Amino acid sequence: MGDAKFGPALEKYGSMSVPIRSSSNEVPWPQTVDRSLEVFLREGLGRATQFVANRTELCLLLSSYEDVQRGELYAWLPVANYPARLVQALVLARDIGSPGLEPWIQGCLEQGSLRLSTGRSMDVLASAKGWASRYSSALGFDIMV
Repeated sequence: MGDAKFGPALEKYGSMSVPIRSSSNEVPWPQTVDRSLEVFLREGLGRATQFVANRTELCLLLSSYEDVQRGELYAWLPVANYPARLVQALVLARDIGSPGLEPWIQGCLEQGSLRLSTGRSMDVLASAKGWASRYSSALGFDIMV
């Protein structure tokens, strides 16, 4: 699920979106074109379209440090792309004009280092500044981090 306003400009970087996945990884694909197909589209894939209700919710998901589970679905949010997602969330928060979101995201940016699954650590703010520069070029405006 992604943002229609900024997503296309960031396509080169994977868009401004969060991938929605099944927590069981067992999606029973219909074998025939009958009522089971309709149920699959409504209850399987269709439920994924309701995972993100609005841009504020997308902003909160982008700024989440870890995966977010809702029922049988979850937003896959790898730690390795956390700084990039924070910059996207910051852009979105500023565009939405929400007074509480921007300071909260700024606080996340200033948390210091995080440990990756490889055992290495990454400075969140330094990485975010690199992403802000790339996104600024793609979006056509400066992103101050």
